[in-house]
Amino acid sequence: MSDFLKQLQMVEDAVKSATKGFIAKFDSLTFKMTIGGLKSEDPTAVMIAIEQLAKEKRDISIPPLYVVSQAHPLPNVRAKADEALKGLDEDNEIPALTKGKDVKEAVNALVGRFGNFKKM
Repeated sequence: MSDFLKQLQMVEDAVKSATKGFIAKFDSLTFKMTIGGLKSEDPTAVMIAIEQLAKEKRDISIPPLYVVSQAHPLPNVRAKADEALKGLDEDNEIPALTKGKDVKEAVNALVGRFGNFKKM
């Protein structure tokens, strides 16, 4: 498994522990399906998943979008994820949370800050 896929799996695993209750479990299932789209080998499918996460405007989308923006093998996909992140990070917290960290450490910080299923 590539480093990119391992990092997305790490986000999935970290978020599992943040879910409680029926609605959160439903959100978790939907989130897991969208993460599956990010793992696709088809760049169009990945772009659609990025657009879906951005459209939902949920903080929980920040960690996986960060992984895509940093580690996806295609530059245009990374750029699309970065654009989506900027739309979700209204308070510009991501740079401070990730500065000087490798992707794994940054994802842990992002999951700690944004890794639960809050109602919007």
